[in-house]
Amino acid sequence: MSKDSRRLRPLRAEGTPQTGEDTMIRRTLLKGVATAATLAALTFTASAQTRTTIDMWIGVTGPAQEQILGLAREFNESQQTVTANVSFRGQYPEQRAAAFAAFRAGNPPHIMQMFDAGTGDMFGLPRATIPVSEVFRRAGMAFDPAQFIGPARSYYSAADGTLNSMPFNVSTAVMFYNKNIFRAAGLNPEQPPRTWPELIAAATQIRERNAAECGFTTTWLAWIMLEQFSALHDLPLATEANGRGGLSTELTFADAQRAQMVQTLIDASRNNVFRYGGRSNDAAALFEAGTCGILLQSSGGHASIANAMRTRNNEFGVAALPHFPSIIAEPKNGIVGGASLWVFNRANMSEAEIRGVAQFLAHLARPESLVRFATATGFLPATQAAFQQMQASGFFAQNAGRDVPILQLTRGTPTSNSGGYRFGRWTEIRDMYHEEVERALQGQQTAIVALQNAQRRGNEALRQFQRSVGN
Repeated sequence: MSKDSRRLRPLRAEGTPQTGEDTMIRRTLLKGVATAATLAALTFTASAQTRTTIDMWIGVTGPAQEQILGLAREFNESQQTVTANVSFRGQYPEQRAAAFAAFRAGNPPHIMQMFDAGTGDMFGLPRATIPVSEVFRRAGMAFDPAQFIGPARSYYSAADGTLNSMPFNVSTAVMFYNKNIFRAAGLNPEQPPRTWPELIAAATQIRERNAAECGFTTTWLAWIMLEQFSALHDLPLATEANGRGGLSTELTFADAQRAQMVQTLIDASRNNVFRYGGRSNDAAALFEAGTCGILLQSSGGHASIANAMRTRNNEFGVAALPHFPSIIAEPKNGIVGGASLWVFNRANMSEAEIRGVAQFLAHLARPESLVRFATATGFLPATQAAFQQMQASGFFAQNAGRDVPILQLTRGTPTSNSGGYRFGRWTEIRDMYHEEVERALQGQQTAIVALQNAQRRGNEALRQFQRSVGN
């Protein structure tokens, strides 16, 4: 019985005997109300059934998560045929594990936000996904991969130009520095360090002047200190064009140049010139709280940093990642980070689902969607049109430092070493690097031994991955 029918009042006064006619009228009215309620329920159910539900799993938090959820609400309200159901399943590594487990169980999401380190896994398992280019073709919708900015497009494309996943929250790593701490240390807040020797000198001065508890820290240790470092210095991570040429790739990063980077961290950590803040994004809190004066971090963290700095009335600046002049005179481009959107090849996926996925991806790729997302977060505009809109509006001129990641990502002509990488099980190999470097930071082994151990263990993982995908 509906709530309305329960609110009906007797047609007779209290205490008045009920006649047969009264009973008949009452039953007729109640029947009418119940019928109306049933029809309303059926109409609602039929309406709900006309909407195809598309599930998307994401691995971002903070402003980026808020923006994606907002774009999903906007999409759902804009039409009557598709409902995009977006949910957070843990940060990138946890979300990746959950999605793969769901795929093995036969119930993956339609769309997964996979971070850059998982790209090799996805390319190595082509039957698990449907290339984005194919999704739009099957949906009968126009789609041009050339709309995406070059570094991101090439990173997520197959050799024939097919776009396997759609670039979305594109980033690279940059250096943030606290201008208030620089002033307190007697450093010029308008002249951030450009090289590693300059950064170590500035961080040392911050400690000597007691301007902060630590000089510098870094998030995402492997991504910045191994992967970005190698790209900037034009050093190969592995054979086969950093894995893009095939699954038989062998890691080759255990050398004197990469050992120099690890040794720099070891030396700086002894007197708190460097403070290790963990393997993922946790170190950002050290910078936002004013504990450390310099942070190496994803450009996608810009909005969170800006909010924290405003709260503490601190100014901050953004600069390119430092390099070692002894290794390279002018650094190469940084590499793409962030994540892209993959479409799982779900069993018995209907054409309505395919169209729904394509429609939602198209909504996310609109220039106005990407401009709003990039403006609010610090991630880069993923398409040429979005970048041009932001440029034409004067956004970069009015927001100092927001062009730094774009300039660094597009600097010069990419080489086979700076054009990105593609390795299976790279998330696990990153943690092998983390474990070995952590042991070196604790004084348990040397920098070169740490890299040799990480390389050996990583190559074993690559061979296991190669066997698992039948190549």
